[in-house]
Amino acid sequence: MFRVASLALVICAFLAGSAFAADLKVGVFNSQAVAMDSDAAKAAQKKLQSQFGTEKTQLEKQAKELQSKGEALQAQMATLSAKAREEKQMEFMRLRRDFEEKSRNFARKVENSEVQIRQSMARQIYEASLNIAKKRNLDLILDAASGSVMFATPDMDITKDVLAEVNRLWKASGSKFPDAQAPKK
Repeated sequence: MFRVASLALVICAFLAGSAFAADLKVGVFNSQAVAMDSDAAKAAQKKLQSQFGTEKTQLEKQAKELQSKGEALQAQMATLSAKAREEKQMEFMRLRRDFEEKSRNFARKVENSEVQIRQSMARQIYEASLNIAKKRNLDLILDAASGSVMFATPDMDITKDVLAEVNRLWKASGSKFPDAQAPKK
């Protein structure tokens, strides 16, 4: 929706004539570049790694162990009695279900944390772009990452300024993300 509206504004500006277009001050920035290169993005990676790295490693190890047990069970199948085979299969299925549930819970926790981080970063990028618009007296800011900007002169590019402002806002906020809330069941 925002993409269409911003494209419509640009088209209207060009159709309204050169008098109006000359008065229109436009800035263009790449929100993806800002989101990836900001201090907040770097801190987010570190936070996610410290918060979930150990659990991820444990799950990966458990997945390998489960795979090995499955292969061992497959190799033993021909030599086991019907009752022993059924018991081993049931035990393996229980282990696999437990692992799958742990994996789903882990994925939910990571996703919840990532969503909160993305929301926080989006608010900072929005606030930074507003601050830059006010500083430069811009009438319109377009996001090149949205795909609606086909060309912009280099003097319209405010990506570095927005990045610097996001970093300033990040430091001003204490360089912290909001605490993750428990996922809703």
